[in-house]
Amino acid sequence: MWGNCGSDAYHMQHYRNVDNTMRAYPEIAANWLEAGITADKWVAFYCGTGWRASETWFYAYLQGWDRIAVYDGGWFEWSSDPLNNPIEIGDPDAVSPQDVYAA
Repeated sequence: MWGNCGSDAYHMQHYRNVDNTMRAYPEIAANWLEAGITADKWVAFYCGTGWRASETWFYAYLQGWDRIAVYDGGWFEWSSDPLNNPIEIGDPDAVSPQDVYAA
């Protein structure tokens, strides 16, 4: 599920107010619900390097979610080891088995 943090990889406006304080829990929960991210699922947060994922994990933790994890190395760490970490290319809904690469 795409939880979208903001306008680009350096902004968290979907999670922070203009003054960089955390948005209200109901607002974050409503955004997640709209994206299909709910507390009844196992949710693993990840991002490019881990800092945004750690922040969003913390928001879920503060809301009492207990089925959460964070991949703190992010895409940077995952993609640096293509021999052991598969990488999917393309639209996830349209991917066929031959489109999944484990370099």
